[in-house]
Amino acid sequence: MKHRKLIILGSLVLPLSVAVAGIAARPQLRPAAARSQLPLNEFMGHVLQRNAEQLWAWSAEEVDAGGTHASGPVTETDWENAESDSLSLTELTYALEGSAVVDNRDPEWRLHIARLRSAANASARAAETHDYAALQKASNAINAACVSCHLRFAPALEAVPQYPAGK
Repeated sequence: MKHRKLIILGSLVLPLSVAVAGIAARPQLRPAAARSQLPLNEFMGHVLQRNAEQLWAWSAEEVDAGGTHASGPVTETDWENAESDSLSLTELTYALEGSAVVDNRDPEWRLHIARLRSAANASARAAETHDYAALQKASNAINAACVSCHLRFAPALEAVPQYPAGK
């Protein structure tokens, strides 16, 4: 009988350990005072956009009379920098998600952040494996995630400029 109680107690320890570990592993939002206080337009324009542009520079292509010129990573240092830019963008999605100035209870907002994070992670994997085609694909996905979010939450950012007639 003593042996049986030990087995029952042992069978409770593992599920309890897993439950506690699961709670501890969940990301906890910091108190508002410890989160970014930047207004959203400042965070997007000076932090997120700047990092995305650094990342896009690794997959940019220019077409001119001389042909197509790619600015993709060449050296190991270039690839490491592309991966660093990708991972920085991934981490910035967590800062955006936990910003004190954003009402992130909107499930559509969280979906857009998840899409951006997924594309940034794909970019990091592409850079890590030196896969330029995958880096370009991820770069396009990052742009699509940004544009779709802008269209939903800040449509003026994606508006086509209207020029006066005759100019």
